[in-house]
Amino acid sequence: MTPKRSFKLKLILSYFFVVLVCFGFAAFFLKRASFETTEPVFIGLILALFFAFIVGSMAASMMINPINRMIDVSRKYSEGDFSRRIIHSSKDEIGELAGTLNKMAQDIEDKIKGVRTQNQQLAAIFNSMIEGVIVVDKAGRIVSINPTIEKIFGVSKKDTEGRLFLEAIRNNDMAELINDILKKGEPSSKEISLVLPVRRIFQLNATPFFDNQIVNGCLAVIHDITEIRRLETMRSDFVANVSHELKTPLTSIKGFVETLLESALDDKENNRNFLKIIQDHTERLNVLVTDLLILSHLESKEITLERRDFNLRQLADEVMMGFDSQLKKKGIEAKNELAADLSVKADRERIGQVFTNFLDNAIKFNREGGSIGIYNQESGGKVKITVEDSGIGIPEKDVPRIFERFYRVDKAHSRELGGTGLGLSIVKHIIELHNGNIGVESTEGLGSKFWFTLPV
Repeated sequence: MTPKRSFKLKLILSYFFVVLVCFGFAAFFLKRASFETTEPVFIGLILALFFAFIVGSMAASMMINPINRMIDVSRKYSEGDFSRRIIHSSKDEIGELAGTLNKMAQDIEDKIKGVRTQNQQLAAIFNSMIEGVIVVDKAGRIVSINPTIEKIFGVSKKDTEGRLFLEAIRNNDMAELINDILKKGEPSSKEISLVLPVRRIFQLNATPFFDNQIVNGCLAVIHDITEIRRLETMRSDFVANVSHELKTPLTSIKGFVETLLESALDDKENNRNFLKIIQDHTERLNVLVTDLLILSHLESKEITLERRDFNLRQLADEVMMGFDSQLKKKGIEAKNELAADLSVKADRERIGQVFTNFLDNAIKFNREGGSIGIYNQESGGKVKITVEDSGIGIPEKDVPRIFERFYRVDKAHSRELGGTGLGLSIVKHIIELHNGNIGVESTEGLGSKFWFTLPV
């Protein structure tokens, strides 16, 4: 017999028992009365008992049916469906119980929606972070990783979850730090360098999380500081290079000035020569400071380009005319093979600086009787301009760094030719401001091809 039927039967029987007791008392008193009186009364009691049973059954059903509905809806609650509600309009205790259950279901449903929304927000933050995030449990097994970690280490989330850290991500430095935190329960950080799968530098910050003051896992966050370290190195090198570049002419100027002041001021044979050397070094300082200011201005991105349409071939001809004497002196043949109708919308003066630098280098580092050619190619809405020379070329190891500030392939020879080591860096920034690209192809001893692209 089911609990529902058992309860209903008990309720009916309780009604029936009450009626029987009443019937018993009535029978006891009827024994003392006359037969004529007892017979109709007895029949009436039998009918009353029957109707009491019927009424009791109906009353039991009216009481049991709401309870049955509550049981059915409660089962749905236990299955996680809190959308159901108990419909009961009476104001008695059962109605109050139904209202309480409905309110409880509504509160639970609201809290579940809130938790679900919060989880979605946290998941969105977790997955969109540019930092790598790893969650590890107290046993050192990976609970979760975000897409940045997948990208850095070339792993997938489904293949790493549930595995020991060192099994999934083979990095001893990270594994040691995480294990140490799980043992000591104290946050820590460490700078690590990766060679595989990518050559990068990371700052690893890890902290434990607790359950009842017991370490229950570890959260590790990885920041990519490769660019920061590169910029720090560049800044350090820049300061050292500037100091060196300034020190050489300043030392020479100081030495010759002291010589003039001590004894050579009246030396008519040498004093003009000394002053000429001072003038040359002063001019070199002036060029260096000018290039530094130009480079600083370009790197600040505050420069405004005066874009207008102009003919690129005509600009190249004008720049080449300025180098006419140097070309003749070294017997170099220069050809401008740019298309006659080649036009671009750019800052004419800045692009002129690019041609000037490329041609200057092509002449300085060319051989006697060499050649220089300028030609173009168009592809994908861009025009590629190439300045090719037959000079000494660039060693393969120096090609990737040729556009860095103060980087020189042959430092002594470059200084003798008056270079500051900033020209190609300036050119690179000018082209990037025009949304173009720049590069070089060179073979040592066979010449170089410097090129840049511009939108047509």
